[in-house]
Amino acid sequence: MTVRAFQEITIGNARMIYGDCREVLPKLGACADMLFCDVAYDLSSGGNAHQSMGGLFAQDAYDNSGKLMPTVDWEELGGPFFRACKPDADAYIMSNDKNLFRAGVAFEGAGWKFHNLLVWDKVRATRNRWYMKNLEFTIYFWKGKADPKGINDCGSKQSFQLNAKKLTNHPTEKPVELARHYILNSSNQGDLILDPMMGSGTAIVAAIQSSRGGLGIECDFKWFEVACNRVAAAQDLPRPDLSDFVIGERILA
Repeated sequence: MTVRAFQEITIGNARMIYGDCREVLPKLGACADMLFCDVAYDLSSGGNAHQSMGGLFAQDAYDNSGKLMPTVDWEELGGPFFRACKPDADAYIMSNDKNLFRAGVAFEGAGWKFHNLLVWDKVRATRNRWYMKNLEFTIYFWKGKADPKGINDCGSKQSFQLNAKKLTNHPTEKPVELARHYILNSSNQGDLILDPMMGSGTAIVAAIQSSRGGLGIECDFKWFEVACNRVAAAQDLPRPDLSDFVIGERILA
């Protein structure tokens, strides 16, 4: 029988899993103290370029179809994300403006409760006929009690301004500083931070830098390898040997 298998490696204080989070998460149980995810959603088609982190995508990398990478539906994620988190866990789900409402409905329908809408002001803006776009959004959810815990720094504002440089070629890379801001507010030292679609590994690096454990899942081997190397470097460890990893599909008995 041909199935998609997942494989994993431990790098210092991080567990890195190569596979589809929709298949991996049901096998993990309620393990995470906090979840951060920049979901791989469809971008809007139309226009000549799209921005990530203040930079423009070249037309040879963005074909105007709204597809930069394999994407999934919001409705597939809320439940698996919810069940992978411990009681009283917080979740930070990143979205652009056009996906906010669908994401909110899908996640609340899965049991998540809405805390707040947070904003990343990227400073630099994408040209647009209907107001230049300089913002990305983070939907802040919680799981558990009717009276949830507060954040660690109650002086934090909804907006987080950062003009960040890209550190990898990932098309939707987020800055470590942003992920670390959320991690420091909604977890404690020694907690486990889960990113089910970790891309180039930003959130796991931020978790390591914040004295937390990291659990990252990624289905694209190119970015899984980049993430593993970044996480190793963040802990002053040698690059991991991924030569035994089987890319794509394999035969399981």
